[in-house]
Amino acid sequence: MNIATFLRTEDIALDLSAVNKQAAIEAASELLCPGEDACRKAVLQALLAREQLGSTGLGRGVALPHARSNTLAAPRIALMRLEQPVDFGAADGDPVDLVLAVIWPAEAMDDFLSTLSKFCKMLREPRLLQGLRDVATPEEASELLRLTAEQTAGPDKARA
Repeated sequence: MNIATFLRTEDIALDLSAVNKQAAIEAASELLCPGEDACRKAVLQALLAREQLGSTGLGRGVALPHARSNTLAAPRIALMRLEQPVDFGAADGDPVDLVLAVIWPAEAMDDFLSTLSKFCKMLREPRLLQGLRDVATPEEASELLRLTAEQTAGPDKARA
């Protein structure tokens, strides 16, 4: 499943100010549920509960906060590039400046783990990470993610 299926340019925030992990997750919930207060609160609670189980910091300055929620009918994804890196408790100790937040409908387990796995694979690509740190616009970030998703999916799966 291609990230472009879920991630719109309005779901991307570049140079977002967050003073710590809590603030970054709060910002993610706002991006995931713009103008939807009940959704934002439920998503925030779900993301924070997941974070209590263990850090979603992947290393290399990347975090993938994710959770399932009963409040959504379809998956939502948000990408944030933080103005200043924050401690996410990643195993490598590096602070996080790139956050890809994923919220998935609780009842729609199909593709959840496989999609997270694909995102993790993408987020290990050094050229993608550097590119996301260098882009000037959400449109550039979206295109970079789309191209990387196609490349990491392989030629037969790129169109799926």
